[in-house]
Amino acid sequence: MTRKPIFRLLALVCVLAVFFGGCGAAQTAETTAAATQATETQAAETQTPEIDQTREIVFAASRDQCPGEEDAHYASMTLGIWEPLITKDESGKPAPALATDWSHNDECTVWTFHLRQGVNFSNGVPFNADAVLANFDRMKKGPFDSSFYGINIDTDYPGLVSYEKTDDYTIVLTFSDPLPLQDYTMVNYGSCIFEPSCFAEDGNFNGFAIGTGPYVVKENVLGQYCVIERNDNYWGEPAIAQTIRFKVIPDADTRYAALRAGEVHGLCDLGAISPSQAAEIDGDPAYTVTLGTSGITHFLNVNGGGFPFNDLRMRQGLSLLIDRQTIIDSFFNGYNLPAGGFLSYSSPFYEEQPVQHDAEKGAELIREVVGDQAVELRFLLPNGDANRYPYQEEAEYIQALLENIDGTNIKVNIELMDWGPCKEEMAAGNYNMCLKIQGLPSANPFSLFNSFMGSSGSTNKNYGLGYSNPEVDALLAEAKDTLDANHLAEIYNQLQEISAADLPNIPVMYSQEVAACSSDITGYEATVYGLTGYTQVRWAK
Repeated sequence: MTRKPIFRLLALVCVLAVFFGGCGAAQTAETTAAATQATETQAAETQTPEIDQTREIVFAASRDQCPGEEDAHYASMTLGIWEPLITKDESGKPAPALATDWSHNDECTVWTFHLRQGVNFSNGVPFNADAVLANFDRMKKGPFDSSFYGINIDTDYPGLVSYEKTDDYTIVLTFSDPLPLQDYTMVNYGSCIFEPSCFAEDGNFNGFAIGTGPYVVKENVLGQYCVIERNDNYWGEPAIAQTIRFKVIPDADTRYAALRAGEVHGLCDLGAISPSQAAEIDGDPAYTVTLGTSGITHFLNVNGGGFPFNDLRMRQGLSLLIDRQTIIDSFFNGYNLPAGGFLSYSSPFYEEQPVQHDAEKGAELIREVVGDQAVELRFLLPNGDANRYPYQEEAEYIQALLENIDGTNIKVNIELMDWGPCKEEMAAGNYNMCLKIQGLPSANPFSLFNSFMGSSGSTNKNYGLGYSNPEVDALLAEAKDTLDANHLAEIYNQLQEISAADLPNIPVMYSQEVAACSSDITGYEATVYGLTGYTQVRWAK
């Protein structure tokens, strides 16, 4: 497997040279004074003026970074407006954030969380157990949709019987069923916390979101831009840049042109810069390009509820026909990794599945299914994802593979459409293929397995996958009842193996996120969701 080397971070570093004069016991006072004066003069001449970090830094993204009052989280976690109870470490496992530690009873039905003390929300209101309980009150009014990951208390906290405090900094969650991986489910978006006064009566937001993070929202014009400002009363390590603006520029070429023209200082969020654009500026000292681990997988979703993809041979044949490395090298400039399995490589439960490419065998399987009959396939591309990634080129490659199988009469029609209508067509079964990304909402992959592979799973239904396997349903039911985290990992391995064999949808690539910025700023790197976000971003000169 060919992999593009990870880019080295190129940044301009301001160096302050300080020279120290010394004097031995034999030196005269006059010599010492002269040496000291020379040193001070030299230091003054070489000293770099302090960099003004109050100047506004501007980023561009394909979508709103603050989707606003009707979004479950109001803002992307990376902006640092809000923080979760639990985040994750470098291995993807649960790590302390607003909760410093936690434990559960032997049955895994009662979880106790100890909260961080000495923390205030950005409006000065103390963070404590009452605030956390108010957030659970809000979750009960959901579910709430999001441009990132939604909030649904029934899936994030399944079987939650009660939530209560035992003191001002301890909360206890009681569940009807054992949940040995509940802390994994609560990572990042699964346990976001806001100051309760910013909630409207229906659970949406009433004005700007208020959190405990290193930044606060100062302006937000949907579809145009949002502005965040440093929270100087932040409990942790303070941010460096005072003000950051995030412009919404949906078109990839326009975003790139804005970076090259100096209108923005960096490109952010998923697919912010195309692979070809990143390759063009990589190595140019005027820019910094970095490559980071991602929780995103690129799937080719198929309509398994109707001909021809209701036949396993058709799904297997297409998967074998696709040369994933060719897609990565030709359209993604070597970024990304070939995907053989359902679960992202960034998951702590990832089990590698073989990546198979056998065009001859793939074509043979497809011929067995369609024969010489005329088959017309509808291939949908959601605009939002096509604006981030070279999906048009990828779709045309797959189109050519299918239309050129000897002995078949297959025609593939590619259609671009907004995600709303696209999803409606998929749910209705009015499609055959659709390229789409899927991220990890938390460190516990159960909801993904259940949603995509369960016979009544929401994504299975909404995407028209038409997948049903009694063995999978039994494994999912077993996962709900097990108390042993190690046994859960074994179940997840089995589900990954079944998915690689049955292909309810076809994994194509695991993302490696690319970030780019002007060398006028530093501290911006491609990262998976975490607490750092933009806190290290700053002017370099």
